[in-house]
Amino acid sequence: MLSQVTGRAGRDGRKSTGHLQTYQPRHPVIQALASGDRDTFYEREIEARRGAALPPFGWLASVIVSASTRQEAEGHAKALRRAAPQGNGISVLGPAEAPLALIRGRHRYRLLIHGSRRADMQGFIRAMLESGPKERGSVRVQIDIDPQSFL
Repeated sequence: MLSQVTGRAGRDGRKSTGHLQTYQPRHPVIQALASGDRDTFYEREIEARRGAALPPFGWLASVIVSASTRQEAEGHAKALRRAAPQGNGISVLGPAEAPLALIRGRHRYRLLIHGSRRADMQGFIRAMLESGPKERGSVRVQIDIDPQSFL
């Protein structure tokens, strides 16, 4: 996206520049943008993802639990974690407060589920939800498979 934004500079034929502001000028993404070397960045990124079994070589699922009180959201998220099946090559991280912990008066906690492409992610999540507490009162659970954003 950043490449597309900076690429828009100069489209009208006049000389122009695109500026990016960052606290991490040495980050590989920023370095690739500055150098214009997208191919090298892609090769490094795809190998890192392969090694860590991250998408597209593995599964990630974000489970967001929200509720009108922090205690309800945290308690429900912890109970879901305890209900997660064990020993199937899928790991559960969290719960932790979501990066945007409060939206429109709702407190949010997130679980991150990670597994290889061979793992039955849908079966795992289904079993966790069936064994865990049910949505009650203000508690809501949202699931995002291979999320584009972690906000």
